Amino acid sequence: MKHLAATTDTILFDYGNTLIEFGPNQVQRCDAALGDALTEMFGPHDFEQLSETQHHERRSPYSGEFHENDLATTTRSLVEKLFGVQLDESQLEHLLEVRFQVMTSCVEVHDEIHDVLKQLSGRFRMGLISNYPDGRAIRHSLERVGLERWFEVVVVSADVGRVKPHPSIFEAALTAMKTTPEAAIYVGDNWLGDIQGAKRLGLKAVWTQQFVPYEEFARQPGDHPADAEISHLSELLALCG
Repeated sequence: MKHLAATTDTILFDYGNTLIEFGPNQVQRCDAALGDALTEMFGPHDFEQLSETQHHERRSPYSGEFHENDLATTTRSLVEKLFGVQLDESQLEHLLEVRFQVMTSCVEVHDEIHDVLKQLSGRFRMGLISNYPDGRAIRHSLERVGLERWFEVVVVSADVGRVKPHPSIFEAALTAMKTTPEAAIYVGDNWLGDIQGAKRLGLKAVWTQQFVPYEEFARQPGDHPADAEISHLSELLALCG
């Protein structure tokens, strides 16, 4: 990667399972909090059905035209499926706030991640691209753990309407930073969304496997290889040295 970094002035990062852990434990916490709120509002329900519905919701954008979910719509659909009732506006607002609060409370960042970003910030411009159906939650969590200061640009799929690997979400970040795919490295954990999305658009891509993801996409015939694979974000310093 050293020879590639010589022509690079920008590093774009994924968020969940790249800079922070957001794997099975965090997903379980989110589902449990939502389940508790639904029990208080409507009574007992089938939590296994809730978890299965949520799992389908998280994976559904990664097909077809890669449209991001609308969180209000999927929340209404979940309640109708579990209880056969339609939410009023105050109930919907409450459940969306529950989802916001539990997601942001799940986010923790290790000190060494700050150290890596601090060292890179002296030599590269940096941005963040995240697949998540709530842009406010991503930005609030970045502020809460102090990561927002490292990034010129934060692009969230909820704001674009498409998820990685769709090119529009990468293009939104590149346009905002006034740079090109050839001048950028993308770092992410999701083989389909991050690595294939970046490579298809012409970015260099580093596949990180530091955390256990809640969703995995196997390599497919004809996939682009990553330019590098790392097991910890700190290895990026040597690759971009």
